[in-house]
Amino acid sequence: MTFEEIETIVRRLDGQHVATVNIRSGEAHLRLRFATAQASQSVPVEPPPALVMAPSPGRFRPEHPLEGAPRFSEGDQVGKGETIAFIEVNDLLLPVAATADLTLGRALAKDGDAVGWGTLLYETR
Repeated sequence: MTFEEIETIVRRLDGQHVATVNIRSGEAHLRLRFATAQASQSVPVEPPPALVMAPSPGRFRPEHPLEGAPRFSEGDQVGKGETIAFIEVNDLLLPVAATADLTLGRALAKDGDAVGWGTLLYETR
């Protein structure tokens, strides 16, 4: 099957409410998938809220021990990549960084709480 033959088939079937076409020609097998009218309509989708999760099991620390105060408070705007808090693993502090620009909500863990990997640490807006 040549490219021109495939192009002709696509032109004839495009817009005809055909979802999938399977074509066999000798040993060749071609599957064409078309966007249906319903699937091709543009529907606005809200992005999911950014999540602030623990990057590792450990103890939640909302502030660095040398700083003496949390970096952010509820309602603060946080930029993507900014360190919000820490997870203490043995004597190591792992940063909890924002994965997107967000508004920080209330903390869901208290200082020193044991958390698991992926535990939600803050509400976000």
